[in-house]
Formats: sequence, structure tokens, C-alpha cells
Amino acid sequence: GLLMSYKVLKLIAGIRGVPMYIDLASPPTHQTKYSIEEAVAKMIQSMSMAWGFRVPVYPKISGTRTAQAVLNNLARNPYASALYIDGEDGGTGAAYNVSMDKMGHPIASNLRDCYLDLVKQGKQNELPLIAAGGVGKSGNLAANTAALIMLGASAVAIGKYIMQAAAGCFGNEYNRCNLCNTGRCPRGITTQDPKLYRRLDPDKVAERVVDVFKSTDIELRKIFAPMGRSTQLPIGMSDGLSASEEEIARRLNINFAC
Repeated sequence: GLLMSYKVLKLIAGIRGVPMYIDLASPPTHQTKYSIEEAVAKMIQSMSMAWGFRVPVYPKISGTRTAQAVLNNLARNPYASALYIDGEDGGTGAAYNVSMDKMGHPIASNLRDCYLDLVKQGKQNELPLIAAGGVGKSGNLAANTAALIMLGASAVAIGKYIMQAAAGCFGNEYNRCNLCNTGRCPRGITTQDPKLYRRLDPDKVAERVVDVFKSTDIELRKIFAPMGRSTQLPIGMSDGLSASEEEIARRLNINFAC
């Protein structure tokens, strides 16, 4: 990623040891010395050792056709705690519209491919998959979460949904604010400018975040209880899912409800 120059104010510049107002590559790459696979493996190992192996360390990738290749590399890495996959519907307001609208794979199919790959290797219980990307976009966060869990996700992550529901982000799927990367966020969420970030009340946002997750947990229990899974997540239990379109059902290897 690239941290834009107008976000590199005094605090960030001091932490990174660079002058103010210059673009920063984050994180720095060393592809001339190592391959990407080696660089990721070394990074995971170094971070795991730095925290005494007490904190889970895992890479986050976009949902593309290379996801399974990354997965197979991580399956051989004893230090990798999980694989985080972000589908095409994800992305912050810092991304270009064409990237958010036209690039990547849907999280459902990408996740399913990776999970079934792990099943073939007998490692579905060894490397957790974290799914993200447009979760809650349809308006039903709990239903989306339940579906992804049954497709193979051990955990589901949400980003834009929380920014909009808890922090009061102005943007939505149809009318994006597109100021995340400029350092001029009117809500004070994605800015280092004291005049702007003082508009955000972290305590109130924290309360709303807790409310969102508590309510989602209750809704998930309502969904899973009739399946006999009120206390344990039905990870990969795809027989609890069905699709009304035959092509989708075939693509995800789930039941077709005609």
C-alpha cells in the first residue's frame, strides 16, 4: 500500500523517521533480495517471534485466482495462524472506483475454493480462513456471516459496515465520499488532522461497535440453533445452505433449491 503524503504529518513522520509530507510505501518491499513467498514467510516468522508467539500473525490478500497458491504456501508455514481473504465487494474509500467495482473475485466462491482445497489436503482444521469483502452489504450482516461460515470461514471480518454503522461514515455503496485517502475525512475517521479527528468521539463509536457485534451474535444464534449448532460454529457445514440458481449452487458445491 501507499500512505499518501498528506497523511504523513508530524506524528507519523516521527514514528517512521522520515520528513513530513512525503509518500510512504507501507510496508517496504525487498523483492530484489527475496521472492514474494520468502518475504511473506520471513515477515510472519519475524512478527511471531517478536511477540513471543502469543499473537496470531497472518497475511491478508485480495480474492483472486492466486488465493489458492498463497493458501498452499501458508499450509506449509508452521508460523502462519490463518489466511485473510478480502473479496471484490470489499475495499475502503481510498480505493479507485474501478478497483472496487470491476476487480477481484466474490468472497463466497474464492473462500469456497480455498476451503475445499484444504479439505482435499486434510488440513481444514489446521489453517483457519478469515472471510471479508462486502459482508453486510445486502443489509443482513448476520445472514451473510452465517453463509460464509458454512462455506468454510472460521471467522468473518467487517470493515466498511462498521465505519458506516458505528462511526457515521458518509459514504455508501452508491454514493461514495471518496475522501478516505486525502486526509480530509469530514467525520474524522481517516485523518491525522487534529481539527478533523476531534469530530470523532471514540467512546461513542466503541459503544456502537460493541452493540453491532452483540446484536449480530444474537442473530447468529437464532440462525444456528435450529441446526443444532447453538454453541459451536458450523464451519464448512454446507448442507445447511442452498441456492435458488443452479449455476451458483454448482459453483459453490452446495444444494440447489428449485
